[in-house]
Amino acid sequence: MKASLTFSFSDIYAPCTISKDIYLEYGDKTAGLYGTVGLPTYGQACSSKTIVRCVLDDSLPFCSIVLPAKVFGFVATQPTVDFCYFEPMRGDTIPVLDSVTFMINDQLYSKLMDLPQEIQQQQFLHYKYGINSLETVVHARDILTSGVCQILNCSPFSQGLVDFTRTELTLIKDVGRKSSTKKYANEDSTYSLPNIGTNSALSVKLKSLPYVISKTLLRPEPHAGDDDSIYAFTDAETLLRLDVTSGSFIRIAHTGCIRLVKLFVFLLPHDFEKNSIYVPPKVMASFSDCDTVTISKSNVGYSDIPIANQVCISRVGGWLQSQKSFQNIILKALKKFFSDSKRILCQNDLIPITFDSSMADLNIMENEDDVNEDDDLTQFDKNDSVVWFIVTSVELENASLNNSHFVIDPHRTKLITANIINKKPLPLNKCDLQSYYGFSRTFHYDMHTFPYIRQLVNILETSFDCSQRGISLNTSVLLHSTTNNVGKATAVRFASKYLGVHLLEIDCLSLTTNLGHLDSTSKIIGYIRAKWENVLPYTSPAVIFLTHLDSILLDVNSNQDPEATKIQKSVNFEMSKLLDDFTSEFPGTTFIGSVNNIDNIPSSFRSHMRFEILVTVPSEAQRLSIFKWYLSSSELNNDVKQATPLCCADDISFSSLSSHSAGLTPLDIKSIVETARMTATTRFYQESKKSGWHPQSILILKEDLSKAISKARDEFSVSIGAPQIPNVTWDDIGGIDFVKGEIMDTIDMPLRHPELFSSGMKKRSGILFYGPPGTGKTLMAKAIATSFSLNFFSVKGPELLNMYIGESEANVRRVFQKAREAKPCVIFFDEIDSVAPKRGNQGDSGGVMDRIVSQLLAELDGMSTDADGVFVIGATNRPDLLDEALLRPGRFDKLLYLGIPDTDAKQLNILEALTRKFMLDTDVTLIELAKLCPFNYTGADFYALCSDAMLNAMSRIARIVETKVSQHNETTGENISTRRWFDKIATKDDTKVVVKMIDFLKAQEQLAPSVSQAELDHYQTVRANFEGV
Repeated sequence: MKASLTFSFSDIYAPCTISKDIYLEYGDKTAGLYGTVGLPTYGQACSSKTIVRCVLDDSLPFCSIVLPAKVFGFVATQPTVDFCYFEPMRGDTIPVLDSVTFMINDQLYSKLMDLPQEIQQQQFLHYKYGINSLETVVHARDILTSGVCQILNCSPFSQGLVDFTRTELTLIKDVGRKSSTKKYANEDSTYSLPNIGTNSALSVKLKSLPYVISKTLLRPEPHAGDDDSIYAFTDAETLLRLDVTSGSFIRIAHTGCIRLVKLFVFLLPHDFEKNSIYVPPKVMASFSDCDTVTISKSNVGYSDIPIANQVCISRVGGWLQSQKSFQNIILKALKKFFSDSKRILCQNDLIPITFDSSMADLNIMENEDDVNEDDDLTQFDKNDSVVWFIVTSVELENASLNNSHFVIDPHRTKLITANIINKKPLPLNKCDLQSYYGFSRTFHYDMHTFPYIRQLVNILETSFDCSQRGISLNTSVLLHSTTNNVGKATAVRFASKYLGVHLLEIDCLSLTTNLGHLDSTSKIIGYIRAKWENVLPYTSPAVIFLTHLDSILLDVNSNQDPEATKIQKSVNFEMSKLLDDFTSEFPGTTFIGSVNNIDNIPSSFRSHMRFEILVTVPSEAQRLSIFKWYLSSSELNNDVKQATPLCCADDISFSSLSSHSAGLTPLDIKSIVETARMTATTRFYQESKKSGWHPQSILILKEDLSKAISKARDEFSVSIGAPQIPNVTWDDIGGIDFVKGEIMDTIDMPLRHPELFSSGMKKRSGILFYGPPGTGKTLMAKAIATSFSLNFFSVKGPELLNMYIGESEANVRRVFQKAREAKPCVIFFDEIDSVAPKRGNQGDSGGVMDRIVSQLLAELDGMSTDADGVFVIGATNRPDLLDEALLRPGRFDKLLYLGIPDTDAKQLNILEALTRKFMLDTDVTLIELAKLCPFNYTGADFYALCSDAMLNAMSRIARIVETKVSQHNETTGENISTRRWFDKIATKDDTKVVVKMIDFLKAQEQLAPSVSQAELDHYQTVRANFEGV
């Protein structure tokens, strides 16, 4: 229910007082009176509900409550919201918390720790702060005393009852922990009254409203016909300094530009800055070139502003204004804007008009004469687009304009729409229109985190600055990537909004229907020219953007059909000519194209592009920024029509999410967050239905995101090329202590201590494992990837070979490029001697192996400088066959010999690692088994020994089961099968596979060593040649 609200100065856990009519809403009052309070919020997100204890106050007016302001983290010394949403609830439905953590300052913490008994700490909380067992509801981030004591978190819910006999109370010392001392940081615990009326004009910061302010939060409530496009807002202190009341007209001025606005006060609680005035986009458009303005009182009222007889407005040039399919919808939205209320305008005012672009597909307005003037466009869908109009001329009824304001009365003013004029859009730092109107928002890039965005913005900014000075640069940019869905189009849209320039975008995939016909060239070029030619004169500066450019531009192949080659050459030539024509004819125009594979773009077209920018798969820092964006409160609760807000749990580590999502694209990360959000929402409603308890918010847990990341890797690893992190640990490998230290120095040190290499010292990034077969070289590489949470690329020799000249070397480049995009990453070349043999000895006519070796050497040379976090591991049985250049410093500069276990202790380590998941009988002694094994067993031989022992145990158990089944059938006279016996009669002991010593001995008798003594002697000779031992 909606109730009147008053805030009190009571202690934080003082009860909420309710009027008698609300008290009567409770049925059974014996379980205690409680209720949930939801405050109205300025943002679009729904308000969280706070549980409070309630008592009756007969003196309160009808349907009203009184709340301690400290519950919401502020002191009610300024205007506050005067209504809330209240729901009565029973005390026995409120959960008891398992634990509550208090953060206390150093002095109080020392005194509480000196108390001999825990019950004395509870008594302090009871007497000092009024926390009563099984009565007081506490909330996470409650501020008991500012700077002294606050509740850090609660578990398992963010609010609930405290039971001193069950709830674990934890006290921690505040050691400068970064935590909010107030729920609303702009509200001080003390408030000093400013000097009233001492300033006829004030200089304040000008800011754009981040979202539309609900009229229910305006005090005093405006009249129904008021112009809401001139509502401005500020804090109470600024109002007092200006000596005006909320709802008064004031003037905003800067360098000769004066606009009349109606100023309202922000009601507590809110997060807006002090000494600032927040205005809607219509007002901000008049002051887009300034950060501070002067505000002053105005004695003007509605009756003092003249009514216009005729007003002429013009369309502001833009992509949407040029589309014929939107014209009727835009005009209808414009008429609705002026018919809703009497609008106060001024000469040259810019007017934003929102509309629903999806209605263009309905064709409901093909003939304007058939449109009912009372139709409401908002009944179909939510508006998703905005266009601008500008006031160009005005005729007043009985007065002259003199640069003053006027009123458009829908019943008396004639409105005329004229031609199109050119105006620069509002830049993103002045006004985020998508956020204000609730549209789907474009990702906001950080220039330092995303270097390619900084490069693109710098290019565009320089181009537009030069065009304003009369210098035409004919700028053109080609964005390319090696992976799809990395955000090329998003980058261009953000750069355009950031700089405040028009964006004209065409998707080339929509132009390829008739690409193979003879007249396709003229149709494609004619379509693009027609789309841009009419709008570019009115949209300068502008970015013309062609996405998926590689769908119409293809490199000409000499083996192609002559007719197709002719058509393709024609398309390539005409597109190059079109690019030159537009950039030279319209100096303020910059061309941008995006492609997925730049190698497919013809060189004749690339030569016309001034800049080429590579958009890579996000790095760890970039993924961190993307996760923070999609997990922010504004994004989680955007377009979510539900009563309970979404938020992230406190234990979520964004750095951990970014490190475990290597190789994933922004679209994958968005999908991960959507999956986690659906999981959290489903869990919330299932738990609420089961327990009858509705928590304060829907929590997205760390496990939800971890499972979503794993699911994304499992489902999309093939399509997106995301490598997997293997699941092999050091415990799975025995006898490796002698090489583990070298591995830690090579891989662990650069990852954990990158500052040690900041002086320019090159990192060692290549390791070569060599030795007899079956000694665990491949297993070691996987354990490295798992131990350090590295992605793992396993490369086999045949995967690199290709029948076409140059493609084998390109495959090598692609492997290293994928690894750089998925870093930290391990590239593992198994049997590398088949990939990089000695050059000049192969005899293949094309020399493909020699070229692969040369390309591999070139890629390895770059590992120590520009590929931080990429490690290359090779494994071979024949290092003597490798090209000698691979073993030089800077490439595979660390050679590790993995030999066979030559002592009983090493063999025991391997056996313990292989049998750690076995169920061993008490008669099994692994050290005795190790003593029975010869010293030419490899790790693979021990694996075969353990596998055969397990198989022997299974066979033995199977024979025992068959005997038991036969005995059962003879005893009972039944004829049941083995399957049915397992289903109905067998016990748990019958299904246990216990390996006995006899199973190992039988397997050892049948096992033949895979490496002979002569072969071992050969490997020792090879080791001596390489290591000098």
